[in-house]
Amino acid sequence: MSAMFTQSRTEKNLKFICQFHTSNWDTLSVILPSQCSVHQLRLCISMQAQEQNCHPDPLSILDPEKYTLLYTKSEDWYEVYDDHQVIRTLDVPWTREDTGILSAQIVVKPAAVESAERKTQEQCLNYLIGYNLDNEASDRLDELTFTRRKLTSPRRQELKNRNDKLYTTEPWIASSPVPNDCQDQIKRNHPITLHYMDKISFSIDVNLSACPKVLLQYFAKVMADQGLEYDTDNDLVLKVFGREEFISGDYALSSFLWLRHCLKTNQDIHLSVVSVSQLEEETVKFVDWPLIEDSSNQFSSHHNLCLEGDHLDIVMISLWDCHRYLRVKLLGFDIPKLPDKCPQTIYVKASVLFGSKVLSSVCSSPKAFAEEVLWNEWLEFDVLLQDLQRGTKLGFTINEIPPVGKDMVPEQNKGKEKLLYFVNLNIIDHRSLLTQGPNTLHMWSYLNVEEGAITYQADKLSTATNPDKAESVAITFLLDSYSFPVVLPDSLPVSNNSEPPSSATAQSKSRTISLSQSQSSPTIAPPVISSTFSHMNPVEAPLRNYTPPGFLSPELNLNRDGLKRFREESILYCSVLPHYLSTLDWMNRKIVQDVHWLLGNCNPEELDVTVALELLGIDFPDMMVRRLAVQRLESLSNDDVLKYLLQLVQTLKVEPYHDSFLARYLVRRALRSKRVGHFFFWYTRSEVTGCPYFRQRMAVILEAYLLGCGQAMLDSFIQQVKAVEVLHKVAKTTKSLFPDKTDLPISAPLRLQELLRNSQLPHEFLLPFDPRVKAGRILLDKCKVMASKKKPLWLEFCPMPSPITPAPVGIIFKEGDDLRQDMLVIQTLMVMDSIWQERSLDLNLVPYGCISTGHNIGMIEIVRNAVTIAAIQRSVGGTTGAFRNDALYEWLRSKGPPEEIHHTTVERFVKSCAGYCVATYVLGIGDRHNDNIMVTNDGNLFHIDFGHILGNTKHFLGMNREHVPFVLTPDFLYVMGGAKGRSSLWIQAFRDTCTRAYLSLRSHSQLLITLFSLMLLTGIPELSTSEDMRYLRKALQEEQSETEAKEHFLQQIAECEKMGWTVQANWWIHMLAGIK
Repeated sequence: MSAMFTQSRTEKNLKFICQFHTSNWDTLSVILPSQCSVHQLRLCISMQAQEQNCHPDPLSILDPEKYTLLYTKSEDWYEVYDDHQVIRTLDVPWTREDTGILSAQIVVKPAAVESAERKTQEQCLNYLIGYNLDNEASDRLDELTFTRRKLTSPRRQELKNRNDKLYTTEPWIASSPVPNDCQDQIKRNHPITLHYMDKISFSIDVNLSACPKVLLQYFAKVMADQGLEYDTDNDLVLKVFGREEFISGDYALSSFLWLRHCLKTNQDIHLSVVSVSQLEEETVKFVDWPLIEDSSNQFSSHHNLCLEGDHLDIVMISLWDCHRYLRVKLLGFDIPKLPDKCPQTIYVKASVLFGSKVLSSVCSSPKAFAEEVLWNEWLEFDVLLQDLQRGTKLGFTINEIPPVGKDMVPEQNKGKEKLLYFVNLNIIDHRSLLTQGPNTLHMWSYLNVEEGAITYQADKLSTATNPDKAESVAITFLLDSYSFPVVLPDSLPVSNNSEPPSSATAQSKSRTISLSQSQSSPTIAPPVISSTFSHMNPVEAPLRNYTPPGFLSPELNLNRDGLKRFREESILYCSVLPHYLSTLDWMNRKIVQDVHWLLGNCNPEELDVTVALELLGIDFPDMMVRRLAVQRLESLSNDDVLKYLLQLVQTLKVEPYHDSFLARYLVRRALRSKRVGHFFFWYTRSEVTGCPYFRQRMAVILEAYLLGCGQAMLDSFIQQVKAVEVLHKVAKTTKSLFPDKTDLPISAPLRLQELLRNSQLPHEFLLPFDPRVKAGRILLDKCKVMASKKKPLWLEFCPMPSPITPAPVGIIFKEGDDLRQDMLVIQTLMVMDSIWQERSLDLNLVPYGCISTGHNIGMIEIVRNAVTIAAIQRSVGGTTGAFRNDALYEWLRSKGPPEEIHHTTVERFVKSCAGYCVATYVLGIGDRHNDNIMVTNDGNLFHIDFGHILGNTKHFLGMNREHVPFVLTPDFLYVMGGAKGRSSLWIQAFRDTCTRAYLSLRSHSQLLITLFSLMLLTGIPELSTSEDMRYLRKALQEEQSETEAKEHFLQQIAECEKMGWTVQANWWIHMLAGIK
């Protein structure tokens, strides 16, 4: 089949046998030149049908909205979707006839009429997404509609390969070693209680190195011995009693997160034996579109499009034949309603953008601001059209020129211009066509940080236009027009063994780069590394040191042996690949071709995951670069995908187009795993509701997932979204009822309970921050309004039935706060914990559940059996309790055995305190007052509320409230045996643990920095510029040796011990003033 597809690209004529989807199933054949377009194929079919009188309305065949062209391949129906596509590039099943011509069979079928089922489906999807995509779709070939159809392919492929049982019963397992404090327990048999419906419950002692199937074998034996019947016709699976969590697969029992939790908390283990047939059905019931092939945005190679040589007809022009420079004629802009504060003088800046980089800029002449401003002038760039890459954007900004003061000269205003409005356009569109002719785009108002900007570099990355056309500025401009479509060729020339890509002749064979190849690297003939490499920007010493011998040498001939050595040594430069790629001139086509050859021959598995994540960042918009990064992510486990999912969703904003390797990867991984899918839904939906610049992109990708996630997931999402909407309404009403900052009347709980009683909360729903936990009926008498500025709601719900009488399900619902910063910190704590766990360092972190469920709304998990340090101190002396060094010690002692504090309690306190000291120092977490630090009854200290990070400290009355690197107060040291400045074995253990934890993080410093840099895309106020990364680099002492870094952190501990009294003083002021 692939051979036929290749041959179709070199044939002069092609034959199509067309069957009409009518009562008679009439058939006709058409033969036309292979460089013709699909529209010309339709024209031939229409003319032939009219001649043979075999169709009632031949002219309607020309309209793709009325008639579709379909073919079958691998038992699937495909639609020939793009009328501009060259027929030689169609990946239809070709057959060589006896006459020697290639032929293909297609069906001409009336377009489907929207059914009632489809409308119901659209209503469901619009509700879950929080956005109506159908209202935005303007044309079948616009990017939105085109992407919706293209994403059908990865969804359908994933669903074909999906094992429904594994998908439904996916377990939550840990890849890290078993914690040291659980080692003794896993060496001996442990009791596990099995329950089967209401028929039988029994306990068995099992070695935790056994697999779940051993428990099922015990179950079958007990049932047989007892003479009890059970469902033997269907597979059985173990489910945690009272939780949506399964114990399944070929993993040791000690690997399951729930069993580890039970061991650590000395909790009995209860499992249900469930028939798989009784579980909620994950059938996909949605009606899907026919597939469209991945080559539908490809047209032909440059050789087949070039204007030189023998061509029968010109159908379209290769961009590489356009030798003129890019230019744009600025016509003007109009604004329906002038702003309250109008600028006096403005100008328009037009820029060529690649990612966030400005490659070339031209400014218009200044004009007085008015409702309509006209220019009618050409702006010319120093960028050749033939050098344009996919993803290159044309950006427009309207800028204010500040008025010149009496004693100022115009030059003094230089650089003080204020950006007012912006909008961008892809010069090469999603179908690889050059944008031509007149365009009118509706612009966005530029918001600064104080006004609530919500996306970093949106003015350079987003290609969305303002949907509020009635109120927004509309800019009109003209691009050069051609008589034919101008296309970026879909292939790069590949040289023979003696020629580099940049010097390959036009007659070279072609290599297709398509989205369908995201699973494998293309096969590319090894070229000479061309002299274009020597023309690149100079590479700094570190890069030169890591470059394989001869890599930048133009004399190196990479024959087969050379290519083998290149691949063997490629690991030497993979770590500095981001630095190398950042030095390139991406508007030089010859350089880009050489680099694409290089990337095509890289082995993705040689890339470190950190490097792959970095290559998905804002500095690397090139499709082949991002493709290589995504290929590396393919081998990640579901646990690792979850670890980086927060950042991966954000990096979708960097993609030039809606349809991308990354988008397809995320959709496939979400469809493969219910765990990944659950969080993918909420992370993406939060961006749909809160980020207008990328709303359409996030919505179309989320739709692609929802169409295949299965009915049970859809039903669950509907209940969750309904719960969030109801609670959001209650929270807003509560804030309006109690507008005071902190004071609440005695009636506040009763008013809240009344609102909740009258709300339409679902009877049960999975928690958005933890899909293993289901909340039941709300417990009204336990709900309250919390006394802080945003009036968060403390809510408790009935848990699911369980033999161990679990605590109520507790959540804090917040309205008015952006929880994405808290999500980032908690995610980073989990990454830190995984780094430490790999080194058998269990520091008892408490990464509680936290999720943003929309713009400035979200949920936080309530940690049970824990109180704030402030509450402990108040209980022993009111506000002066902040100075009681023994307050925490006495409280912990009251929770443990009589007479003295228990050894394990102190050990847990020392470890957790060390973990949070290191974590809060590295992340620069500020505002560490005693209401933001909590401790559990068994001594586990943890921090909450991460509103200030990366060294951004809080001030009170103009003074900095932070005087120490992290919180290590005299009362903490007292618990460790450090009363009155004495040292102790526990304090020494604390120091040793801190330095081990700190040095472990230093070895993963680039990962931590990369995770934070990718989150710049959120627009979080305290993570808004690349300069914010400096704090992390300094805190991790990247430039120092390990010995120097260890000494540095010991000095930070000594500083905290010395200045601990200042923290106590701050805590006293905090309690005295009631500051939150």
